[in-house]
Amino acid sequence: MTASPIKEDFLHYLWRAKKIPPHHYVTTDGRSLEILDFGIYNTDAGPDFFNAKIKVDNTIWAGNIEMHVFSSDWKKHKHQHDKAYENVILHVVYENDHPIRQSENEPTPIPTLELKGKIPRIYLENYLTLVQSTLDIPCSTLIRAVDKDKIALWKYTLTVDRIHQKATAAEEIYRSAGNDWEETLYIMLARYFGSKVNTEPFERLARSLPLSIINKNKDKKETLEALLYGQAGMLMAHYQDEYFTSLKKEYIYQQKKYNLTPTDPVAWKFSRLRPMNFPTVRIAQFAGLLYRVTFLFSQVKEAETPAEIRKMLVSGVSEYWIDHYRFEVPAVPVLKNTGQDFIDSLMINAISPVLYLYGKMNDDERYIQKAISILEHTAGEQNQITELWKSVGIPTGSAFDSQALIHLKNQYCNEFRCMACKIGNEIMNLK
Repeated sequence: MTASPIKEDFLHYLWRAKKIPPHHYVTTDGRSLEILDFGIYNTDAGPDFFNAKIKVDNTIWAGNIEMHVFSSDWKKHKHQHDKAYENVILHVVYENDHPIRQSENEPTPIPTLELKGKIPRIYLENYLTLVQSTLDIPCSTLIRAVDKDKIALWKYTLTVDRIHQKATAAEEIYRSAGNDWEETLYIMLARYFGSKVNTEPFERLARSLPLSIINKNKDKKETLEALLYGQAGMLMAHYQDEYFTSLKKEYIYQQKKYNLTPTDPVAWKFSRLRPMNFPTVRIAQFAGLLYRVTFLFSQVKEAETPAEIRKMLVSGVSEYWIDHYRFEVPAVPVLKNTGQDFIDSLMINAISPVLYLYGKMNDDERYIQKAISILEHTAGEQNQITELWKSVGIPTGSAFDSQALIHLKNQYCNEFRCMACKIGNEIMNLK
């Protein structure tokens, strides 16, 4: 049996959209077949369509419908041993390569509808264009023909799916932080102060240094820096400059006081990073934020506009870091406040998901809409993925757009899930 370019999701699409002309409904053993109810599409385990109703010759059957590319997939998937498939009344397949019985003791084969040769050519051609594409965006050659308003509606769903995905990750942090919203936002912000390269070590740093300890020392900026660099494992070296030795002395005192264990310094990455993104600089900025703003989540929650939140996230560094990127290595003095692009990243990846999660968990639509509004009022990301979409006529305006397009590329295009994509469904109907 040779592999088929057809996948089950295509068959599901054809069935859901009722794309097979009715006069082709004949079972593989020659009996007339009428579909009285196509059933309810099931995306979980079990048969593909529930509660269907069919008429085979003059007998009406009610039950479920299962679909496969090859009829022999029934045995390959071991459905004959699964009670969930006992009420299958119709087996819809692309190619009937083997008669199938519901169980080994059943004398009569399951009524089977074979779709090979019955699929309208336009749907088959459009489908194969998508799934056999070698382009980064499979629908690149066809997407310009899709109604832009329909793409805009799909983007809303994609954006909400992506923010929900991030909120799910934030919920794990919330649970581990003792259901404390301030601690949750503190850890989430720390993650994204690490950007892509140092996300994990920054999160470990925040988890190793509870916000309660930060709050007890908020009025002493050097103590905050000592705690953060010390917990990052960056004060284990033997540098001799005055700033470093002062931080190290303070950290040793605080470490004993709070019984702290530093994280592994080897985890921090500097290579191939612009100096402004060095973890030493980002920790200095994070310390500046924690020193300047108290009860950040409460303030974010009460802020009336995204612009107010952005102002809260502006942070500078202590004097030492103006002419340093690393300990004991002087550099040309540069002001190192958090830039607009960096603040945009914090708004997208930390602030918006935590507010969305708060709204969901408290059943308060205001915060869900506030989270979405933040994306609508934040500049869209400019990266390889958004450039790909721009090249096929889908530009990025706000972060609302870029988050949708990133999610679409990662969750649909990369996996060739074109039949689960509204754009793919629209393309199927192109003449």
